[in-house]
Amino acid sequence: MIKCPNCGAEIDSNLAKCSYCGYINIHGAEKKYLDNLEDIRENLEAVKEEPVKALKEGVSKGTKVVILTVATLLVLLVACTLRLFYESKDKPKLFLSAEDEAYASAYRIIAGEQLSAAYDDKDIEQMAAIFDKAYSEDRVSLWGDPHYETAYAASCYMKLKKCLPNLDKDKISKHEAEEITYYCFYFYYRAYGEDGKDLFDSIRDEEIMPIITDRLGFSIEDMENFRDKVTDPPHVNRTNVYRVAVKKNYKNYH
Repeated sequence: MIKCPNCGAEIDSNLAKCSYCGYINIHGAEKKYLDNLEDIRENLEAVKEEPVKALKEGVSKGTKVVILTVATLLVLLVACTLRLFYESKDKPKLFLSAEDEAYASAYRIIAGEQLSAAYDDKDIEQMAAIFDKAYSEDRVSLWGDPHYETAYAASCYMKLKKCLPNLDKDKISKHEAEEITYYCFYFYYRAYGEDGKDLFDSIRDEEIMPIITDRLGFSIEDMENFRDKVTDPPHVNRTNVYRVAVKKNYKNYH
């Protein structure tokens, strides 16, 4: 078991993602990737027997079987590699060397001071910028900072503002619908905690609620019925949001 550096939950070290917040566990993701490679190797061994079997029915047919099988396995290998790369490239590093840990510790001190100043100024945009730079650009986790939850909420709020125009498109993709609904549910359930309520409770009531009810078509009763299904307290689970809410309400987005 290890502690997720994003939400602090205890998770199996072999999991590719944190089951609570979806944070990428590099060790688990790498293990899954290697397991997939082993499956591919076993399949390749099986492929070696295909030409012999196929020759009984004709050389031409056997060649086609081998080519198609190898091509399929290569596509799977490339897909696994690309998925691992894209899932981990913008996440904080999980396993750090002593030098990296020293850098991350110093970084968190400076970023924490900057977050405190932005929090005191009620500067949501600045808090989001600090949080996003740490996670996406410098790949340092700020989990444990006193204003971590508020900083994450600031990041969610700025991202929501950017993706809301998608609702005005003639056709909104399922990914875009999931993104918008996830952020709205996050604020509805006050996942930003006590630290963020002074900044976000009014935004929740005045901005987010009209989006949920008027644009997305959810009622307050819906939201309460979804609560246990889409949250793993105190986090909103993006996968559950799609499976439970977006998938059933997708028609309301057009």
